[in-house]
Amino acid sequence: MMMMKIAAVFVMGTAVGIMYRIPRSLLFYGALNATLAWLVMVLLAGAGTDAVAANFFGGVALGAAAEALARRLRRPATMFVIPGFFPLVPGREAYTTMRYVVEGRYGPATEMAAQTLLTAGAIAFGIFVSVTVYRLALAGGLWKGADRC
Repeated sequence: MMMMKIAAVFVMGTAVGIMYRIPRSLLFYGALNATLAWLVMVLLAGAGTDAVAANFFGGVALGAAAEALARRLRRPATMFVIPGFFPLVPGREAYTTMRYVVEGRYGPATEMAAQTLLTAGAIAFGIFVSVTVYRLALAGGLWKGADRC
């Protein structure tokens, strides 16, 4: 069952890449990045990690892999981030929030909306943290001019 989910995420990453007109030669890498980020999130969630934290670390893995691929393949990291974050998006939670609002169940809707926003924010913050650390530390941006101070 897990292999089918992994294959589905890979196909989804490829489809998102096609939809956003990522060059054909990079579709495999974008889909691989999507699969990696999703696997990190699912494995951490399966190990008992909070959903928000699992999505944060999925975002960290996504951003770090996208930066590494961008440097290696000499392409913008965005080409690898876009297909990669789609599997992490809390779509089910957003749908449930809207369903609760339509049904007039405002208490559960508020709780689910908070969970959805926290999860989405964790993904974005994870990507931000990994990209920032990668660009500053590994690419030499932080220490490049430190000896001049």
